[in-house]
Amino acid sequence: MYYLELVQSIRMITDVCVEIDRGQSVLCIADSMENMDVMTLIAAEYKAKGAEVSTVLIDPRRDRHHEPPKVVSDAMKKVDVVIVMVFGSMIHTRARKEACAAGVKYATIAGMNKEYLSKLNLSRADLMEVRDLTNRISDLLSNATEARLTTEAGTDLRMSLSGRKGVSVLPFAEKGQFCVPPCYAESACAPIEDSAEGTVVVDGTMKGPADFEGLVETPFKISVHQGMIAEISAEKDGRRLENLLNSLAGATRTIAELGVNSNHKIPRKLIGTHIDNAIAGHVHLGLGRNDHIGGKSKTDVHMDLLITNATLSLDDTVMIRNGRMDVPRLLCR
Repeated sequence: MYYLELVQSIRMITDVCVEIDRGQSVLCIADSMENMDVMTLIAAEYKAKGAEVSTVLIDPRRDRHHEPPKVVSDAMKKVDVVIVMVFGSMIHTRARKEACAAGVKYATIAGMNKEYLSKLNLSRADLMEVRDLTNRISDLLSNATEARLTTEAGTDLRMSLSGRKGVSVLPFAEKGQFCVPPCYAESACAPIEDSAEGTVVVDGTMKGPADFEGLVETPFKISVHQGMIAEISAEKDGRRLENLLNSLAGATRTIAELGVNSNHKIPRKLIGTHIDNAIAGHVHLGLGRNDHIGGKSKTDVHMDLLITNATLSLDDTVMIRNGRMDVPRLLCR
C-alpha cells in the first residue's frame, strides 16, 4: 500500500465528491481503528480547507438498519456534512433520514478499506463520465415498461417497470441526499412488486447483515413467482439465504429492486462487499424495502443479490450483453 495513492483517493472524496465551503462543519464517523485512519486523513483535508471537523469512533452495527448512538444521531442533524465509514453505511436508519431531511450532505465510504482506496486510479473526468452513464441508464429504466434479465448460468427473469423511475446513486454529494464516494455508482429501479417471474442464479456477492454478507461460494437458484421468492435451491449459500429470510418478515422475499451497476472505471474483480454492486456489466436484485426508490415495500430490511455477467434487455433493447456494456453507444443520446 502506498500512502500517496491513498491520499489521491482521499482528495478525490474531499475535492470532487463531497465539496465544502470554508466555515462549514463536518462529522466523520468510523467503526474500527483502520477506518478511523481513513477518517483522520479526510478530517485533515477538510480542516485544511477551513472546515470545523469532528471525528467519532462507534461500535460496529450488526445490521444496516441499526441506529447509531443517540449522541451521534443528534450530532448528525446539526452539521453540514456527515461522512461515515461503518458497516452498512447507516443509509437505512432513522438517523440518516433525519439528517438528510435537515439538509445534510451524507456520504458513506463503507465496503472499502485502505488497500482498496490506494489502488483506485480515478480522475475527475472518470467520475463525470460515470455520472453521465448512470443518469443515462436511469432515463432508460424510467422509459421502459419491462425488463428481462438473463445469464449463461441460467438466470431468466422478467419484471414490469411500468410507471417506475430509475434513481441514480452517484459518488457526488448534494444537500439532503446520500452518496457513496469515490467510486460507487448504480441506477436503481423498483419493479412493480408482484410482477417478477422466472429464475435467478445468484453467483456474485450477497449483501445483508454483517454475519451474512460476502461472496457466493457455490451459485444457487431462486424461483420467483408474482414478485416473491417462492423457492431457493439447497446449496450452502442458498440455505444461508433461506434461513435468514425465514427469520425475517415476509416482505423481505419481495423482488424490490433492479440495480444496474454503472461504474466501468473500477476493477471487475469481486471483493465481497457492496462495492461489487457498482461494477458495470453486473446487475443486482434487491429484496425487501424499496420505498426509498419509489416502490411500495416499507419493511426495515433491504438485501442485495449480485448476478454476474448479465444480459439485460429493456423492452426490446439490449442494454448489457454477457456482462459487457457499450458505454459509447449509451452515452450517445
